[in-house]
Amino acid sequence: MALLNVLQTGKSGMSTAKAGIATSGHNIANASSEGFSRQRVQSEAAVAKQAAGQSGGHFVGEGSRIARVERINDEYLEKQLREGSRDTAFHEEKQVFLNQVEDVFNEMNGDGLNRLIARFHNDFRKLSNEPTSEAIRQSVRESSQAMIRDFKRLRGEVESIRSHIDNRIEGSVRELNTLAGELAELNRKIVQAEVQGTDAANDLRDRRDLVVKKMNSLVDITAHKDNQGNLNVDIKGVGPLVTGVVTSDYSLARHGADSTSGSVENSLQISRSSQSKNFITDHFKGGRIGAQIETRDRAVNQVLGRLDELAYAISRSVNELHEKGFTLDGKTGVRFFETPNQVLGAADRLALSGEILGNVNNIAVALQANAPSDNRNALAIANLQNHHLMNGGHSTVDDFYNSIVSEVGVASSRNKEALGQQQSIITQLNRVRDQVSGVSIDEETTNLMQFQHAFDASARVIRVADEMMDTVLKLRG
Repeated sequence: MALLNVLQTGKSGMSTAKAGIATSGHNIANASSEGFSRQRVQSEAAVAKQAAGQSGGHFVGEGSRIARVERINDEYLEKQLREGSRDTAFHEEKQVFLNQVEDVFNEMNGDGLNRLIARFHNDFRKLSNEPTSEAIRQSVRESSQAMIRDFKRLRGEVESIRSHIDNRIEGSVRELNTLAGELAELNRKIVQAEVQGTDAANDLRDRRDLVVKKMNSLVDITAHKDNQGNLNVDIKGVGPLVTGVVTSDYSLARHGADSTSGSVENSLQISRSSQSKNFITDHFKGGRIGAQIETRDRAVNQVLGRLDELAYAISRSVNELHEKGFTLDGKTGVRFFETPNQVLGAADRLALSGEILGNVNNIAVALQANAPSDNRNALAIANLQNHHLMNGGHSTVDDFYNSIVSEVGVASSRNKEALGQQQSIITQLNRVRDQVSGVSIDEETTNLMQFQHAFDASARVIRVADEMMDTVLKLRG
């Protein structure tokens, strides 16, 4: 029996070494796998037995056995990484759209709206010098058209950015629902695997942590484990997303304007179900979804609103003066612009009146009928450029437009700074995680050699026991 014990001891050593080789190989194979935590085989001595035929309580070792395959992971560090990925994703996503808005107002390669507005007023100033000049009147009409086209261009391009954000929101919410389903399935598999076995389901737990990290990069969440080993996730300020194996899928629908949240007509909104009309879009904070909603409903909509406000103010102030003036034919009450009936959408609906489009002689230059040399009305319209028409009489048209561009630039600059700081934090956290949970190829190669030598030595124990057994059998023969 003693020789059989020696054989069993060698066999146990080979099994332990083989598990170590397999685990090191698994680590090496996943060295580049996202979210992978290195694993270690923890072995322990098998329970010794009293030697056969011996008295006095002498015990002889029975070899080794695998206690567990350990996952090297720091839960607190993983939580910090999740929160860091949320903040980084928020600033990254916001920067994408702020850059796009900045590009819309980039006037380095051509005439921007502020220059076209200035040209419009300057042409009226030129017309005041030569009130009867048809060429200058045509120039006034052309500069007016150019200004109108640029209002429409700017609003159209910013609206295109808003539509792009809506598409991104739709894709992000669908991704969140998909990740929620994957997390619920991983919860089921982990609980099932750990109930049936003695070890933790290491690879499934790595995958689950990665899924939660991806979810946190989309929106601000909290994650906690229950007594069954499930990882449950709630969206802060919204409610449960995953509870055990049950998920809460969020739906998307188009909705009307909402002054409380800042959303506009036909904007994409989030609800708890496709049947619900209780929209919770403004409760989604942090991550990519939070950045998308905040940028759309605040930054982008604010730019659109200010463009509309500027177009509305220009059309109303010019018309107010123009209708008091007289054309070359002695007519009065002629509108210069087709005045939008409301501020919302004014930049897109701004247009020249039919009278001005049809005949430049309908431009009212004079304040007195049948006075061809009277230039007072044209001069008054030209001087509107210097009047404080905006912000309740505190800003000129130029100041107001420049503030739009400036606010976008300042917001972008601040976000870039915050993004740079957050990226530095994430880089440092990932470096720490690599030190704790990352795979070192050199270390694993050394472990492979160690386990190989242990395997060879255990095999030699078996060969020695076999030779001893052969000797014993020959003696008996």
